Amino acid sequence: MKARNLPAMTPPTALPEGAENISTGGFNRFAGPFYRLADEGEVRRFAFVVLDKHMNAAGSVHGGVLMTFADIAMSRATRLATGAQSVSTVAFSCDFMAAGHLGELIEIRVRIARRTRKFVFLAAEIASGGRSLMQASGVWRMG
Repeated sequence: MKARNLPAMTPPTALPEGAENISTGGFNRFAGPFYRLADEGEVRRFAFVVLDKHMNAAGSVHGGVLMTFADIAMSRATRLATGAQSVSTVAFSCDFMAAGHLGELIEIRVRIARRTRKFVFLAAEIASGGRSLMQASGVWRMG
């Protein structure tokens, strides 16, 4: 893969106005930057712009980056919807459908499918430029 000279943590200009950086510390900061976008009703939206550090040797976004992004976004969506301070991923499943590319804006839309007293069941789709890249579902435990 050809080396690229892109700054790893410079806020991307392709993000919609008002995007909030949610990669404030620890692993999330290392993996991101990831951003929260304006919600669409009950659908929570998050995004990131693909940087060189997100790429695999084949020249596309590493699948682990998409999985990490989904886990972080789905965790944040659970906390936003429930008010819980602490949530844990219990189960996570995903299906890859297309590759993401350097410089693209990648967005995830997360919705809650079901909620019980202690668990939240979520579904999400990651897309870029009208292409569906990955679908994910999972269960999060509150507390």
